[in-house]
Amino acid sequence: MAFDLETLLLLEAIILLAAFIQGAVGFAFGMTSMGLAVFLIDARVASIIVSPLAATNVALALWSVRHAIRLRNVIPMVVGMVIGLPFGLLILLEGSTTIIRISVAALLIYVGTSRLLSNGRTRRPLHPWWGYVAGLFAGIVGGATNIGGPPLIAYVAHQPWKPVVFKASLLTCFLVSSGLKTIMLGIEGSLDSQLLASVAVLLPAVVIGSQIGIAFFNSVNQRLFGHLVSGLIVVLGILLFF
Repeated sequence: MAFDLETLLLLEAIILLAAFIQGAVGFAFGMTSMGLAVFLIDARVASIIVSPLAATNVALALWSVRHAIRLRNVIPMVVGMVIGLPFGLLILLEGSTTIIRISVAALLIYVGTSRLLSNGRTRRPLHPWWGYVAGLFAGIVGGATNIGGPPLIAYVAHQPWKPVVFKASLLTCFLVSSGLKTIMLGIEGSLDSQLLASVAVLLPAVVIGSQIGIAFFNSVNQRLFGHLVSGLIVVLGILLFF
């Protein structure tokens, strides 16, 4: 096992919380887990183990809203992510992630506050070409830090989609990103047997947290959903500065 018992139990709690949040609002597994796990373990190790856990969490959450997947919404973002992901992995394995973390934090706070200040007003939809741009940056940032959601949220938040479509679109992108990253890390050799054992121990927390979050999403009203999303991403943005 890669971690001692105390660290592993704390990681279980973090993963449970992150899985609940993503199950409920459709994003923030990577942001929550990375934002907290780096206080316990090396940031690169955290990024590596979060990838397969994120893929599992996303698959469970996406299944519950599979009827709301709109391929025309997600294709631009997915194409951009596939292009950007290898560059993000290069940063993860060879460089520093400090600048990216600061940029992500600033973007989170901007997106969250702009949504809160809009107070439910109709936003002008962005052209689908911005989806490619958002996906590209999400691939780079996600590959490096597992917190690639903000560029996608910045794009999706300006689209006139229902909450269930908002959630399904983000989860589809996250499944592609986390799945591809996990495969690439396995091929590269970074996801070794010790880390895989730790991932296996943490998987039950993913399943339990996801199911609780999905149940919460199904019972929440749309207005509360919007306020929850906006407040959450502001808090996470502030958290990432520390």
